[in-house]
Amino acid sequence: MSDSLPGVFPGMIGQSRKLPLWIVPALIVALVAAGMGLVFLKRGHALTEKDSILITDFVNTTADPIFDGALKKALAVDLEQSPYLNVFPDQKIRQTLQFMGRSPGDRITTDVGREICQRDGIKAMLNGSIDGVGGQYVVTLEAINIVSGDSLGRQQAQVNQKEDVLNALHGAATKLRRQLGESLSMVQKYDMSLSMATTSSLDALKALSLGDARHNMGDELGAVPSYQRAIEIDPNFAMAYARLGVVYSNLDQTELSEQNRQKAFELRDRASEREKLYIMSHYYSDSGQLDKGITAYELYRQTYPRDATPVNNLANIYNRLGQFDNALENARRAVELDPDMVSGYENLAEAYTGLNRIEEARATFNTAFQRKLPAATYRVGLALLDWCEGKDADMEKELQSAAGSPNGELKILDFRFNLAGTRGQVRQAREFARQDGDALDRLHLQGRADVEAGLASVEALVGNRAAANSDANQALRISRIPSVMGNVASALAILRQDQQAFALADGIQRAHPNDTMSINVTIPIIHAIAALRPADPAKADPAKAIDFINTAALYNRANPAVFFVRGLAYEQAGRYSEAQQDLQQVVDLKSHHYPDILFVVAQLELGRLFQKQGDAPKARIAYQNFLADWKDADQDLPLLQEAKAEYAKLR
Repeated sequence: MSDSLPGVFPGMIGQSRKLPLWIVPALIVALVAAGMGLVFLKRGHALTEKDSILITDFVNTTADPIFDGALKKALAVDLEQSPYLNVFPDQKIRQTLQFMGRSPGDRITTDVGREICQRDGIKAMLNGSIDGVGGQYVVTLEAINIVSGDSLGRQQAQVNQKEDVLNALHGAATKLRRQLGESLSMVQKYDMSLSMATTSSLDALKALSLGDARHNMGDELGAVPSYQRAIEIDPNFAMAYARLGVVYSNLDQTELSEQNRQKAFELRDRASEREKLYIMSHYYSDSGQLDKGITAYELYRQTYPRDATPVNNLANIYNRLGQFDNALENARRAVELDPDMVSGYENLAEAYTGLNRIEEARATFNTAFQRKLPAATYRVGLALLDWCEGKDADMEKELQSAAGSPNGELKILDFRFNLAGTRGQVRQAREFARQDGDALDRLHLQGRADVEAGLASVEALVGNRAAANSDANQALRISRIPSVMGNVASALAILRQDQQAFALADGIQRAHPNDTMSINVTIPIIHAIAALRPADPAKADPAKAIDFINTAALYNRANPAVFFVRGLAYEQAGRYSEAQQDLQQVVDLKSHHYPDILFVVAQLELGRLFQKQGDAPKARIAYQNFLADWKDADQDLPLLQEAKAEYAKLR
């Protein structure tokens, strides 16, 4: 009995013995695909654009300490070229280490890295090692899926000389990027060698890494020596110049910042794509070219949408422009992307404050405290909020809490200087200015000229002509940066020294023709004041002043000087309703703005305005408000004596 089934599908058995030619390659492809599927299944899924990867500290068996820290930094720089990969930032690592009860400087071993990944929801961990084998250097990289423990990719490179280690690391990282799921086209587009993208020096990389650690913690002064050391080692290290430029800018060291930003810009072709965008955007924004800065940061944001830097700096620019809604949107995104970025909370709180949302600004600082971020800057921020709400006792406590660090000391002295001026305590303001200048000298920082120029403006407003001229001359002897020249020119214009003021304004125009705020705010204010207070009072031209100041109003809606000067211009032009509106806007800014003497002087000008209109009751109230704000003012101030005489006539 046959086991065959004759008569059932009779042609099939014969055909099965000879497969069609097209089936053979198809089967091969299917088998290969199945095999690859098993390999990838064993290795774990590749990363997606939403996943993060943690780089652990390299295991160094070469006994050469230069590789400690430098290779990790180099690998981070290399992988951060990619818009696809999301390298978990060092500042977030330090924050998590603190939550783990460890020191922020602890080594990230494989075990420590695994715990960080589990705490922060990081999908992958990248382990690296460098070994010395037979006089050669072997670099090994392996990415591990934290959940499964499977390998996502492994690469190894071997070189004969230490000088070639960075190139070997780059080659291994490039191949690993493909294994982690990045497209070939993207790898090819964003794949500059480390020696060209950053530096060929391991020592310089190590110094940059130390500087970044300080900078990310908000310790700008502490970061400076490391960045300077990186530049000494490699004078063509573009990113070290860029970082130093940013740090100096944050420390209000305008000239030093400009020198380093310019050098970084000249060397930008020796940087990766991400670093190039960083250099260009800071070059424009920190030099005052805010429109170009916004454009550069938008390109940076679009190219690297998970990087907090561009949105954080966009928030900073919009805060400076008084566009607080735009600032808030970008600052929120920055904090969302990087919850441990110190300046992110500062920009977010400033945006809330500008929108008069004081409680939300306060909550922002408290969130930063909960994350154990450096406190000095935030304490001064809380002191500002207390000032806005009239909580003087709480303000003093916060200022005292901020003391103890150089950064904190400078911020406190600046705050106290402005507060003393606002209260009409000019002698005290002079003392704080002296202390501020001395502190800058001790720290080997520039800035005394800005202090002197600010003091000149205060002295001019209160009518101390001799002191104002002395401070102005001293400031110009020290420096002629735009901020100094602008404040001095404004002071001289108030003193009816219009020709000297015009000369300084022209100097700013020539030296900084692309500075957004100088050209569109500072210079128009100088010309507007001069039009209101020319050397010959008979030539006052309020209409001309209004034209000048309207240009400034378009660019800085939160600057009290813009609305104060325009209010005076409207008053001189007899446009009393508009004058009242602008002067009241200056007074209202006091509730959500840094201390400024104009808040109080605007009260006096409102009293004078109401008096001109014949509204004695409102005039009396305005004068009373002014005198109440200056109840502890220096009694010999010419402006205060004028106000008292005018008020006496009203009664």
